[in-house]
Amino acid sequence: MSTAQVWIDETREMLLSGYVEELLLVTSPAVTNATNKAFEISGASSSGIVPGVIIEIGTELMYVQTVSGTTVTVIRGYGGSTASTDGHSVDSIVRVSPKFPAHRIINAINDDLSDLSAPNNGLFQMQTTTFTYNAAVDGYNLDTSGKEILSIYSVTYADVGSEASEPDVMNWRLKRNRETSSFASGNALILYTGAWPGQKVNVSYKSTFTPITNGATLQTDVGLPTTAYDLPPLGAALSLMTTAPIRREFIDAQGSSRRAEEVPPGAISASMRDLRSRRDYRVQSEAARLVAQYPAMWSRNSANRPSSQWSGFRREL
Repeated sequence: MSTAQVWIDETREMLLSGYVEELLLVTSPAVTNATNKAFEISGASSSGIVPGVIIEIGTELMYVQTVSGTTVTVIRGYGGSTASTDGHSVDSIVRVSPKFPAHRIINAINDDLSDLSAPNNGLFQMQTTTFTYNAAVDGYNLDTSGKEILSIYSVTYADVGSEASEPDVMNWRLKRNRETSSFASGNALILYTGAWPGQKVNVSYKSTFTPITNGATLQTDVGLPTTAYDLPPLGAALSLMTTAPIRREFIDAQGSSRRAEEVPPGAISASMRDLRSRRDYRVQSEAARLVAQYPAMWSRNSANRPSSQWSGFRREL
Protein backbone atom coordinates (compact mmCIF):
# COMPACT_ATOMS: atom_id res chain seq x y z
CA MET A 1 0.00 0.00 0.00
CA SER A 2 1.14 3.54 -0.77
CA THR A 3 2.07 5.67 2.21
CA ALA A 4 2.60 9.38 2.72
CA GLN A 5 6.31 8.83 2.03
CA VAL A 6 5.46 8.26 -1.64
CA TRP A 7 4.02 11.78 -1.91
CA ILE A 8 6.96 13.24 0.04
CA ASP A 9 9.45 11.57 -2.33
CA GLU A 10 7.54 12.63 -5.46
CA THR A 11 7.35 16.24 -4.27
CA ARG A 12 11.04 16.34 -3.40
CA GLU A 13 11.96 14.78 -6.76
CA MET A 14 10.14 17.54 -8.64
CA LEU A 15 11.80 20.23 -6.54
CA LEU A 16 15.32 18.80 -6.69
CA SER A 17 15.15 18.13 -10.45
CA GLY A 18 16.91 14.76 -10.10
CA TYR A 19 19.66 16.07 -7.81
CA VAL A 20 20.38 13.76 -4.83
CA GLU A 21 21.27 15.40 -1.54
CA GLU A 22 24.00 13.95 0.67
CA LEU A 23 22.62 10.91 2.49
CA LEU A 24 24.18 9.03 5.41
CA LEU A 25 22.95 6.46 7.95
CA VAL A 26 22.47 6.33 11.71
CA THR A 27 24.84 3.68 13.09
CA SER A 28 24.83 3.24 16.87
CA PRO A 29 23.34 3.78 19.27
CA ALA A 30 19.85 4.13 17.87
CA VAL A 31 18.13 7.43 18.60
CA THR A 32 15.64 5.92 21.02
CA ASN A 33 13.52 8.86 22.17
CA ALA A 34 12.91 12.59 21.89
CA THR A 35 15.69 13.53 24.33
CA ASN A 36 18.66 11.72 22.73
CA LYS A 37 21.10 14.39 21.62
CA ALA A 38 24.26 12.40 20.82
CA PHE A 39 24.50 9.50 18.38
CA GLU A 40 26.70 8.15 15.60
CA ILE A 41 26.34 8.74 11.87
CA SER A 42 28.29 6.72 9.32
CA GLY A 43 30.86 8.85 7.51
CA ALA A 44 30.09 11.95 9.56
CA SER A 45 33.76 12.84 9.93
CA SER A 46 34.29 13.14 6.16
CA SER A 47 30.89 14.52 5.21
CA GLY A 48 29.29 17.93 5.14
CA ILE A 49 28.17 17.51 8.76
CA VAL A 50 29.85 20.25 10.79
CA PRO A 51 28.64 22.44 13.67
CA GLY A 52 25.84 24.69 12.45
CA VAL A 53 24.60 22.30 9.74
CA ILE A 54 21.00 21.07 9.69
CA ILE A 55 20.33 17.35 9.26
CA GLU A 56 17.04 15.50 8.85
CA ILE A 57 16.00 12.04 9.99
CA GLY A 58 12.48 11.06 8.99
CA THR A 59 10.47 14.26 9.36
CA GLU A 60 12.63 15.65 12.18
CA LEU A 61 15.19 18.41 11.69
CA MET A 62 18.21 18.61 13.98
CA TYR A 63 20.75 21.37 14.47
CA VAL A 64 24.30 20.02 14.75
CA GLN A 65 26.13 21.45 17.76
CA THR A 66 29.33 19.38 17.83
CA VAL A 67 31.00 16.67 15.76
CA SER A 68 33.61 14.28 17.21
CA GLY A 69 34.59 11.56 14.76
CA THR A 70 31.30 9.93 13.77
CA THR A 71 29.47 11.13 16.90
CA VAL A 72 27.26 14.18 16.54
CA THR A 73 25.47 16.19 19.23
CA VAL A 74 22.33 17.94 18.09
CA ILE A 75 19.38 20.11 19.07
CA ARG A 76 16.27 18.01 18.45
CA GLY A 77 13.05 19.17 16.78
CA TYR A 78 14.64 22.14 15.02
CA GLY A 79 12.93 24.59 12.66
CA GLY A 80 9.32 23.81 13.49
CA SER A 81 9.71 20.04 13.19
CA THR A 82 8.79 17.66 16.02
CA ALA A 83 11.29 15.53 17.93
CA SER A 84 10.29 11.92 17.39
CA THR A 85 9.20 10.26 20.64
CA ASP A 86 9.72 6.86 19.00
CA GLY A 87 13.28 7.74 18.11
CA HIS A 88 15.13 6.71 14.95
CA SER A 89 16.45 3.21 14.40
CA VAL A 90 19.88 2.11 13.22
CA ASP A 91 20.22 2.55 9.42
CA SER A 92 17.72 5.43 9.38
CA ILE A 93 18.57 7.79 6.52
CA VAL A 94 20.24 11.06 7.51
CA ARG A 95 19.70 13.87 4.98
CA VAL A 96 22.37 16.58 5.17
CA SER A 97 21.29 20.24 4.72
CA PRO A 98 17.88 19.41 3.18
CA LYS A 99 16.58 22.17 0.93
CA PHE A 100 12.98 20.98 1.32
CA PRO A 101 12.44 19.37 4.76
CA ALA A 102 9.90 16.55 4.95
CA HIS A 103 7.75 18.27 7.58
CA ARG A 104 7.38 21.30 5.30
CA ILE A 105 6.45 19.01 2.39
CA ILE A 106 3.79 17.32 4.56
CA ASN A 107 2.36 20.72 5.52
CA ALA A 108 2.29 21.77 1.86
CA ILE A 109 0.57 18.52 0.85
CA ASN A 110 -2.08 19.01 3.53
CA ASP A 111 -2.63 22.60 2.39
CA ASP A 112 -3.15 21.30 -1.13
CA LEU A 113 -5.57 18.58 0.01
CA SER A 114 -7.60 21.33 1.67
CA ASP A 115 -7.42 23.46 -1.47
CA LEU A 116 -8.59 20.58 -3.68
CA SER A 117 -11.84 20.45 -1.67
CA ALA A 118 -12.59 24.14 -2.29
CA PRO A 119 -15.76 24.74 -4.36
CA ASN A 120 -13.81 26.22 -7.28
CA ASN A 121 -11.85 22.96 -7.64
CA GLY A 122 -14.82 20.67 -7.07
CA LEU A 123 -13.10 17.65 -5.57
CA PHE A 124 -14.38 15.84 -2.48
CA GLN A 125 -14.72 12.49 -0.78
CA MET A 126 -18.18 11.01 -0.38
CA GLN A 127 -19.06 9.93 3.16
CA THR A 128 -22.17 8.42 4.74
CA THR A 129 -23.78 8.50 8.14
CA THR A 130 -27.01 6.98 9.43
CA PHE A 131 -29.59 7.41 12.18
CA THR A 132 -32.89 5.76 13.10
CA TYR A 133 -36.05 7.63 12.17
CA ASN A 134 -38.41 8.59 14.99
CA ALA A 135 -41.76 10.10 13.96
CA ALA A 136 -41.79 12.25 17.11
CA VAL A 137 -38.44 13.91 16.25
CA ASP A 138 -37.73 16.51 13.56
CA GLY A 139 -34.01 17.23 14.14
CA TYR A 140 -31.24 14.62 14.15
CA ASN A 141 -27.58 14.81 15.05
CA LEU A 142 -25.27 13.99 12.14
CA ASP A 143 -22.44 11.89 13.54
CA THR A 144 -19.64 12.45 11.02
CA SER A 145 -16.75 11.33 13.25
CA GLY A 146 -15.22 14.77 13.04
CA LYS A 147 -15.30 15.00 9.24
CA GLU A 148 -16.38 18.31 7.73
CA ILE A 149 -19.64 18.45 5.76
CA LEU A 150 -19.24 20.43 2.55
CA SER A 151 -22.78 19.68 1.43
CA ILE A 152 -25.34 16.88 1.65
CA TYR A 153 -25.76 14.86 -1.53
CA SER A 154 -28.74 12.66 -0.68
CA VAL A 155 -31.03 11.63 2.19
CA THR A 156 -32.77 8.26 1.79
CA TYR A 157 -34.48 5.81 4.12
CA ALA A 158 -34.94 2.06 4.35
CA ASP A 159 -38.37 1.10 3.06
CA VAL A 160 -40.20 -1.55 5.05
CA GLY A 161 -40.13 -4.88 3.25
CA SER A 162 -37.73 -3.64 0.57
CA GLU A 163 -34.55 -2.10 1.96
CA ALA A 164 -32.99 -1.97 -1.50
CA SER A 165 -35.51 0.60 -2.77
CA GLU A 166 -34.32 3.40 -0.43
CA PRO A 167 -36.79 6.17 -1.28
CA ASP A 168 -35.64 9.79 -0.95
CA VAL A 169 -36.60 11.95 1.99
CA MET A 170 -38.14 14.74 -0.06
CA ASN A 171 -37.64 17.78 2.16
CA TRP A 172 -34.85 18.48 4.66
CA ARG A 173 -32.44 21.13 5.80
CA LEU A 174 -28.88 21.05 7.17
CA LYS A 175 -28.25 23.39 10.11
CA ARG A 176 -24.70 24.03 11.22
CA ASN A 177 -23.22 25.34 14.47
CA ARG A 178 -25.98 23.90 16.64
CA GLU A 179 -25.72 23.61 20.42
CA THR A 180 -23.64 20.52 21.12
CA SER A 181 -25.78 19.78 24.16
CA SER A 182 -28.58 18.96 21.71
CA PHE A 183 -26.56 17.97 18.63
CA ALA A 184 -23.19 16.54 19.64
CA SER A 185 -21.52 17.08 16.27
CA GLY A 186 -22.82 20.64 15.93
CA ASN A 187 -24.62 19.60 12.73
CA ALA A 188 -28.35 18.96 12.68
CA LEU A 189 -30.48 17.52 9.90
CA ILE A 190 -34.08 18.72 10.04
CA LEU A 191 -36.58 16.50 8.25
CA TYR A 192 -39.76 18.17 6.96
CA THR A 193 -41.10 14.95 5.45
CA GLY A 194 -41.01 11.61 7.18
CA ALA A 195 -39.57 8.14 6.73
CA TRP A 196 -40.50 4.76 8.22
CA PRO A 197 -40.40 4.77 12.06
CA GLY A 198 -37.67 2.54 13.41
CA GLN A 199 -35.91 2.33 10.03
CA LYS A 200 -32.51 3.75 9.10
CA VAL A 201 -32.09 7.07 7.37
CA ASN A 202 -28.96 7.19 5.21
CA VAL A 203 -27.22 10.51 4.61
CA SER A 204 -24.57 10.81 1.89
CA TYR A 205 -22.47 13.96 2.13
CA LYS A 206 -19.48 15.53 0.43
CA SER A 207 -16.49 16.02 2.72
CA THR A 208 -12.97 17.44 2.61
CA PHE A 209 -9.95 15.18 2.24
CA THR A 210 -8.22 13.96 5.39
CA PRO A 211 -4.77 15.49 6.15
CA ILE A 212 -1.85 13.10 6.06
CA THR A 213 0.66 12.32 8.76
CA ASN A 214 4.00 10.62 8.26
CA GLY A 215 3.25 6.95 7.65
CA ALA A 216 -0.41 7.49 6.68
CA THR A 217 -1.81 4.95 4.22
CA LEU A 218 -3.18 6.84 1.23
CA GLN A 219 -5.85 4.33 0.24
CA THR A 220 -7.58 4.28 3.62
CA ASP A 221 -6.62 7.49 5.42
CA VAL A 222 -6.95 10.34 2.91
CA GLY A 223 -10.11 9.73 0.89
CA LEU A 224 -8.59 10.90 -2.40
CA PRO A 225 -9.38 8.71 -5.44
CA THR A 226 -6.37 6.73 -6.63
CA THR A 227 -6.69 8.40 -10.04
CA ALA A 228 -5.88 11.75 -8.36
CA TYR A 229 -2.78 10.68 -6.42
CA ASP A 230 -0.58 12.85 -8.64
CA LEU A 231 -2.31 16.07 -7.52
CA PRO A 232 -1.01 16.64 -3.94
CA PRO A 233 2.69 16.39 -4.92
CA LEU A 234 2.07 18.82 -7.82
CA GLY A 235 0.32 21.29 -5.53
CA ALA A 236 2.90 20.94 -2.77
CA ALA A 237 5.77 21.51 -5.21
CA LEU A 238 4.09 24.67 -6.52
CA SER A 239 3.57 25.95 -2.99
CA LEU A 240 7.16 25.33 -1.92
CA MET A 241 8.54 26.86 -5.10
CA THR A 242 6.99 30.20 -4.17
CA THR A 243 9.47 30.50 -1.29
CA ALA A 244 12.46 28.56 -2.65
CA PRO A 245 13.54 27.73 -6.22
CA ILE A 246 13.80 24.21 -7.58
CA ARG A 247 17.27 22.68 -7.63
CA ARG A 248 18.31 23.62 -11.18
CA GLU A 249 17.79 27.28 -10.25
CA PHE A 250 19.77 27.29 -7.00
CA ILE A 251 22.27 30.08 -7.66
CA ASP A 252 24.43 28.90 -4.76
CA ALA A 253 25.18 25.77 -6.79
CA GLN A 254 26.01 27.60 -10.03
CA GLY A 255 29.01 29.56 -11.29
CA SER A 256 28.78 33.33 -11.57
CA SER A 257 28.32 33.13 -15.34
CA ARG A 258 25.25 30.90 -14.94
CA ARG A 259 23.74 33.23 -12.39
CA ALA A 260 23.43 35.98 -14.95
CA GLU A 261 22.65 34.08 -18.16
CA GLU A 262 21.34 30.58 -17.48
CA VAL A 263 19.29 31.46 -14.40
CA PRO A 264 17.82 34.83 -15.40
CA PRO A 265 15.20 36.81 -13.47
CA GLY A 266 11.80 35.14 -13.88
CA ALA A 267 13.22 31.62 -14.27
CA ILE A 268 11.32 30.44 -11.19
CA SER A 269 8.02 31.74 -12.60
CA ALA A 270 8.69 29.93 -15.87
CA SER A 271 9.32 26.66 -14.03
CA MET A 272 6.10 27.07 -12.06
CA ARG A 273 4.00 27.77 -15.15
CA ASP A 274 4.25 24.26 -16.58
CA LEU A 275 3.52 22.65 -13.23
CA ARG A 276 0.51 24.90 -12.66
CA SER A 277 -0.91 24.16 -16.11
CA ARG A 278 -0.51 20.45 -15.51
CA ARG A 279 -2.17 20.64 -12.11
CA ASP A 280 -5.08 22.77 -13.35
CA TYR A 281 -5.74 20.32 -16.18
CA ARG A 282 -5.65 17.34 -13.82
CA VAL A 283 -7.95 19.03 -11.28
CA GLN A 284 -10.51 19.68 -14.01
CA SER A 285 -10.28 16.06 -15.16
CA GLU A 286 -10.81 14.66 -11.67
CA ALA A 287 -13.67 17.07 -10.96
CA ALA A 288 -15.37 15.92 -14.18
CA ARG A 289 -14.91 12.31 -13.11
CA LEU A 290 -16.67 13.00 -9.80
CA VAL A 291 -19.52 14.80 -11.57
CA ALA A 292 -20.02 11.69 -13.70
CA GLN A 293 -20.05 9.47 -10.62
CA TYR A 294 -22.29 11.78 -8.60
CA PRO A 295 -24.50 13.77 -11.02
CA ALA A 296 -25.93 17.06 -9.80
CA MET A 297 -29.25 16.53 -8.03
CA TRP A 298 -32.15 18.83 -7.25
CA SER A 299 -31.40 20.31 -3.83
CA ARG A 300 -34.09 19.35 -1.38
CA ASN A 301 -33.96 21.84 1.45
CA SER A 302 -36.09 24.25 3.43
CA ALA A 303 -37.06 26.16 0.28
CA ASN A 304 -39.04 23.05 -0.70
CA ARG A 305 -40.80 22.77 2.63
CA PRO A 306 -44.43 21.56 2.18
CA SER A 307 -47.01 24.33 2.33
CA SER A 308 -48.49 22.77 5.44
CA GLN A 309 -45.27 23.59 7.24
CA TRP A 310 -45.78 27.29 6.55
CA SER A 311 -49.27 27.52 8.11
CA GLY A 312 -49.52 30.13 10.82
CA PHE A 313 -46.86 32.37 9.27
CA ARG A 314 -47.79 35.80 7.91
CA ARG A 315 -45.66 38.00 5.77
CA GLU A 316 -45.13 41.43 7.34
CA LEU A 317 -45.27 44.36 4.88
